[in-house]
Formats: sequence, structure tokens, C-alpha cells
Amino acid sequence: MDHSTAAPPSKVSTHLAPAGGTALAAGQHMSATGRLSVRYPKTRASVGKARLFARLFADGIGADDLVDDLVLIVSELVTNAVLHGKTPPGRQVEVTLDHSAGRVRVEVRDTGEGVPRRRPSVPLVVAGRGLGIVNALSGKWGVTEQVVGKTVWAELAVDTAEAVDDR
Repeated sequence: MDHSTAAPPSKVSTHLAPAGGTALAAGQHMSATGRLSVRYPKTRASVGKARLFARLFADGIGADDLVDDLVLIVSELVTNAVLHGKTPPGRQVEVTLDHSAGRVRVEVRDTGEGVPRRRPSVPLVVAGRGLGIVNALSGKWGVTEQVVGKTVWAELAVDTAEAVDDR
């Protein structure tokens, strides 16, 4: 597993998609490159919205076999960004999902200080397990520090024989 901060920074789209993409839901389209970004306010309600976004994305690329893992990873990363990201008031959290080359990459970016670290698991303690879950479900994950804030990312392998890409 790759847990380094040396992952190359990704190009994050600030808009949803150009015309001609694949429809996921009303008002959402995937670009021809399979990349979709959405920004949410730094509130707990954004976690549920991000889970729905991940589910619609997985449905849109025909990745039924990884929808639950993808939704859980997005949920954990957005929860961490909202609760622990040290993002200043009024800022947003950006979720980017990218389907390409046999994988789905999740990126959650916030403008807060600090880099998340995986904590050791302690029996009977409820909190602090998010990155452990991400570690268990993803092929690799890491943190890319930005000029302002950071992006926490995770990648899941997609069985290209089963995934239907009807773009």
C-alpha cells in the first residue's frame, strides 16, 4: 500500500463537465475523461450528499461490484475533511471521482492545515478508524499537500471486463 505524500498532484476540474458527457443524474454529467468534481459546504450534511454522489458515479460507470466500497471510502474521507480538516469557516470540501485505466480514484480536498495520519486501532474506541477503513478497502491511498490545504486520495481497482462504460 502506498501511504506516502509523494503522489503527483492531480488536475482538479472546477466545473462538472462539458456538454456531451454521460448523464449520472439531473444536473450532473461525467466528462468524456470519466472525471467528475463536486464541492460541498463544510457541514455534516455534506457527508450524505457525497455518499449519494459516489453511488451515482459508480452506477454511471457500471461498477456495481465496488459501489459499497467506493461509497464507504468517500464517506470516511469527507467526514474527516468536515470534522478534522481544520478548514476555515465558509470554505468548501471538494470531492473528485475519476474513472480511468482500470481504476477509480477518489480525491477529497480541503483548505485546512495538517495532514491526516492513520491511528492505531484501539479496542472499544468508536472514533479514529476512518483511515484504517480506507486502507483496508483501497488498493492504495495517500495525501498530497497543496499550496493551500491537502488532497486525501484513494484508488480502487475496477474489473474492466464487468464495468460497462457506455460513454
